[in-house]
Amino acid sequence: MATYINEDNIGEAWLQAYRELIRAPGHMLVNLAVNIRNPLMEDVGVRNALEIDLARLRAVRAGVPWHSVHTVANTIFPISLYQPHLPDAATRFFNLSLAGNQARRGKNKGWGTYIGRLVAYPGPDGKSVNQLERILQVLREARNWADLYEAPLTYPGEASAAESASSDMNVIGPSDKRRRGGPCLAHISVTAENGKLHLTAQYRRHSYVARAYGNFVGLARLLNFLAHESGHGVGTLFVIGTHAEIESVPGRTDLLVAASAASGTRQPIETSSRPLGAAWSDLDLPTIAPTRAQ
Repeated sequence: MATYINEDNIGEAWLQAYRELIRAPGHMLVNLAVNIRNPLMEDVGVRNALEIDLARLRAVRAGVPWHSVHTVANTIFPISLYQPHLPDAATRFFNLSLAGNQARRGKNKGWGTYIGRLVAYPGPDGKSVNQLERILQVLREARNWADLYEAPLTYPGEASAAESASSDMNVIGPSDKRRRGGPCLAHISVTAENGKLHLTAQYRRHSYVARAYGNFVGLARLLNFLAHESGHGVGTLFVIGTHAEIESVPGRTDLLVAASAASGTRQPIETSSRPLGAAWSDLDLPTIAPTRAQ
């Protein structure tokens, strides 16, 4: 069984998917497929309602890492590192992302980040591969291949002794004993067609309160980066959650009511760094006291 959502922007897509999950038994769906026709647009009313709820959950569930949409999106594509107005913007972005990934590995921070796996994916020979750089190289060729752009983010199979020693080589598969907390984004596929790029992402588990909206934004930023740096237009974003869920948190239906009431204000998402010296504090979660039933 599969559920298909087809909406114009990120906010409307998230809201409609959330409605389907609210109606589903156990608030869970297998193969929830979300197509976003214009992924560079969002509904800021929906986003604000979600972030107010995330702030409420942070207040009532101390110790649980509730993050803003921007923070979640940054795990996929950190926009503060991308400055498209500068020469060699893609190379600069890769160098900064690689430096950040090395710093994280040095601190032994678990499996890493999605951007780390995209720019430094561990190869079988022990050397890392910059998957985004390879995708751009092919996209920039004179021959416009349609479907040569695949990027895995999990490492299936048994881990060797050397791999087990690496902080970002935890595997996903039969040999992985962890139930949660690992990389849930399993694969990214990019298709070039009629001058546009379309991106498909598969999640093995997709949590719609804490992660899905931010993941949509991060993937849209990544799609924009690949399109802009290869001279393509931005096409659609298609996200499949093989196991999509609304987490067991208080106020799940209240969030749907609030987001539905707030919807209707469309606005472009941010896709690159703000000017030097600009603040980012507005992208954090608001500071509020819990206002709904717990």
